[in-house]
Amino acid sequence: MNSEKIMVCVYYGPNGERLIRRGIHLSQLIQSPLCVMSVIDHPLDEMDQQQENYVALWRKLTEEAGGHFVLLESNGQEAADIIASTAQQHDITQLIIGQSAQTRWQEIIKGSIVNDLLEKLGAIDLHIVAVQRMQAHLEETHEQGVDVDVIQTSRGYEIAYETHGQSIITEGIFFKDMHTDFDNGLLKLCIDGQYQYLKVFKGKLIDELVLESHSM
Repeated sequence: MNSEKIMVCVYYGPNGERLIRRGIHLSQLIQSPLCVMSVIDHPLDEMDQQQENYVALWRKLTEEAGGHFVLLESNGQEAADIIASTAQQHDITQLIIGQSAQTRWQEIIKGSIVNDLLEKLGAIDLHIVAVQRMQAHLEETHEQGVDVDVIQTSRGYEIAYETHGQSIITEGIFFKDMHTDFDNGLLKLCIDGQYQYLKVFKGKLIDELVLESHSM
């Protein structure tokens, strides 16, 4: 019996549908249950028409795929705490989140919600849908990009400056966060003819799903 359980976290806005479809694809790929959750920062009965339309679409997509949709009020709680507690309640093993380059750039750079989730989730695998169009901001927050290889190890997909004969999955450009002693930063890859930026935490790619679900 498959013990994997997937949860997708969707924010208010048009990217929610993309995230849910990513979660549906993964759940069908590994034949596991799917849960989709969204959190709003005001009472449910105060949603405007656009929010209600988004939620209706997300619920429809989720339920048509055989998944379970959850809509919660934040009630002043931090997003990472709500996500972590909901994931634990549903015995989630793989979590998919996404962030917009325009509205959440500083949060991505600081890694606040990402690092909080990594600390709180324990053994859960965290996938971050690739963020695009970041190049213009990188020089302010990251060191100059260097060429790296992506290899597969027992930890998952990792960046490598030297491969020592190991099989190379793909190649990219790594932009290291300023003021860190670890290989934390963003990896720029060309996937299906488009450039995407993947989060790297201590040398390991966080959004491994991007490599698993695309032909490099």
